[in-house]
Amino acid sequence: MFRKNKMRAQVSTTKDVDIYTEGYKKPTKRNLMLTEIGKSGLRWSYGKVLEEFLVELRGKNGIVVFREMSDNDPIVGGCLYAIRQIMKEVRWSVKSANPEAKELDADALFLQDCMHSMQFTWSDFITEIMSVFTYGWAIFEQVYKRRDDGKVVWKKLPLRSQSSLDRWEIDDAGDTIGMWQRPPLGGGTFYLPIKKCIHFRIGQQANNPEGKSLLRNCYRPWYYRKNIEELEGIGIERDLAGIPVMKMPEGMKMDDDSTETSAALDWAKKIVTNIRVDEQDGLILPYGWEFSLISSPGQKQFDTTAVINRYSKEIAISLLAQFTMLGMDRTGSYALSNDIMDLFHLSLEGWADSVASTFNRQAVSTLFSLNGVKDRPLPYIVHSPVRKQALKEVSEYVKTLFDINALDVDEEIKSFLKRYGRLTEFSEARR
Repeated sequence: MFRKNKMRAQVSTTKDVDIYTEGYKKPTKRNLMLTEIGKSGLRWSYGKVLEEFLVELRGKNGIVVFREMSDNDPIVGGCLYAIRQIMKEVRWSVKSANPEAKELDADALFLQDCMHSMQFTWSDFITEIMSVFTYGWAIFEQVYKRRDDGKVVWKKLPLRSQSSLDRWEIDDAGDTIGMWQRPPLGGGTFYLPIKKCIHFRIGQQANNPEGKSLLRNCYRPWYYRKNIEELEGIGIERDLAGIPVMKMPEGMKMDDDSTETSAALDWAKKIVTNIRVDEQDGLILPYGWEFSLISSPGQKQFDTTAVINRYSKEIAISLLAQFTMLGMDRTGSYALSNDIMDLFHLSLEGWADSVASTFNRQAVSTLFSLNGVKDRPLPYIVHSPVRKQALKEVSEYVKTLFDINALDVDEEIKSFLKRYGRLTEFSEARR
């Protein structure tokens, strides 16, 4: 039987609040505002998230499909490659808790040292994070070690592969408290508490631990285009080679149920199904059987190229990477491509902000807490701008401000311009 829940809210004054749900302990007026009453609304069962309405994209099924899309499709793979290459150009640095400090304090120097002394490089870590674009989420375990000076630092921040997910550990309020991992080579299951991990995800609707893959919205055009391309390949082969036809000997009937006739018909079906025109083509037929190829009757009713191009554009648009298609149809302009790329860079800028925020909240705070720092503001990581203006535009802008005495080009601005133009990196590379 289902128990009917009742909810009543009565507010006469700011102090008179009476809210209760049948079956639960009624909170007192004093702790009412400190009590969580509602739920996240996440649909899940036995650790499996059921938010996705397409069964083929739920859980491990979705991981397999998204892996195929990213690794086996030129448009999807090209768009993701563009995202990865742009994100690799982003530079990450540390800022002191005091925004007015011109030099890094001891805490900031410690964080900077931890970032660049791990078993894997920071660049490798950022590259692994970008798997979140394909799957919608990525979990990294924080593995620590103790240095000779007694401080606890990161040993490494390894990715726990999305394909190794067995189930989630979710509490009654819908909050994710851990991940059960089942490695593909066996060895049982492993539980990773979320407090020991860094959990990146795209979108947090209903606090879904699996987020939402960037490839989700392009699944439909990808699916149709994939099937049309397969049919197109089969059609091209049939048009070039012809449609195979096998003529039975006189006296043999299709409706004959004898064993000999059934075996002969099965043999003939295999011939017409598997025949291929290549350097080893040829047939040896028993007496009475005749084989021929019928050429295509003419042009097909549908232009598959136009249909495939339409779906390719829809895939690029869903990833905000339609600039990759400009010029392929002899259309588009340079000005339009700039506007589209601005939007593309703006979306990546927001994602870089999300990475920095998640890392500072889940990793930096834990690192300093293990070292006994809990009562003072902490340093944090920041990233350089994703979109870079042309150096000519920046130099003209600085020159204009300098000419009208609106800018004092001090050492800080000179240092910024050198970093912006990669002059510092170039000089260091020559050493």
